[in-house]
Amino acid sequence: MKIALIADQITTATIGYEDNCTCYNITPLNYKFVFKIFKPDLFFVESAWQGYRNSWKFKIASYPEHPKRSNVKLIKVVDYAKRLGIPTVFWNKEDGVHFDRFIDSAKHFEHIFTVDENCIPKYQEVVSSKTTVNTMMFAVQPKIHYFKGFDFKHKRANFAGSYSHHIHSKRREIQDMMFESVCSQRLGLTVFDRNSDRNSENYCYPELENMNVEKAVSHSQTAQIYRDYMLSLNVNTIEDSPTMFSRRLIEILACGGIVITNNTLAVQKMFAKYCHVIETKQQIDEIIDRITRDGLNDDDLAMAKAGSEYVLANHTWTNNLDMIKQVVGLK
Repeated sequence: MKIALIADQITTATIGYEDNCTCYNITPLNYKFVFKIFKPDLFFVESAWQGYRNSWKFKIASYPEHPKRSNVKLIKVVDYAKRLGIPTVFWNKEDGVHFDRFIDSAKHFEHIFTVDENCIPKYQEVVSSKTTVNTMMFAVQPKIHYFKGFDFKHKRANFAGSYSHHIHSKRREIQDMMFESVCSQRLGLTVFDRNSDRNSENYCYPELENMNVEKAVSHSQTAQIYRDYMLSLNVNTIEDSPTMFSRRLIEILACGGIVITNNTLAVQKMFAKYCHVIETKQQIDEIIDRITRDGLNDDDLAMAKAGSEYVLANHTWTNNLDMIKQVVGLK
């Protein structure tokens, strides 16, 4: 399958590893050449903040407070693809937090996918009845995140991601609870700060004893981190969606990592059997105390191995692309 693609770095990399799939990065300057010469089977756009080499920064999301930022160039590309008979697909990986940010772009596409099933009625209120609207959850790329057996090199917990003081207060409360529990015991925590290149204090992690904050790592490097650290912490921002969860959660599970995660509707529906699911400080304290004192037991390892098998069977980019082809009508 040939895909004309507008996506951020992680999605671009993970789709690019798919067998029998060739991706062409679309920019506001090259789209006519790519569409005419390479004749892609599909024009796939995600809710990207930057796109290839920042060529779509401020051109997909809506910024009402900045009138000069618009999606006019994106709409031109979508219309051109339609004239050539190339199916147009939009995937909002930022739902439901950023539904309003991307709906003005999404509504121009023939097929819409969302990570949050709860948003489907909201799309259907806006778009034509001819537009298909379906759920497409986050997926892993098994050539990056996969199980290699258990060989934990660091008897510590890790967290790979961001922290913010000015948004997502509930998420921050859960992180604080997890971090303080892990750091107050002998286990300790290593953080890989996704926003280490940002100078704003809004994104600074708290200073805790037994907690090391390292610079951001590449997406592919996270796989070995999840294999090397005895525990991996996860926090899901959206708690009331049956289909929305952090991409980090399934990537940890795919690698056979031992996960501690907050409880959400999606976790209960799909992943509760494969994680240590917590809601209170007492629950996480008990888990950390046991693992610090006794190490991982056979049940922990069996749970993690089963989680990897489940994710690699049900939550891959191969699964997602097959679903897209079915909805769009590609063979």
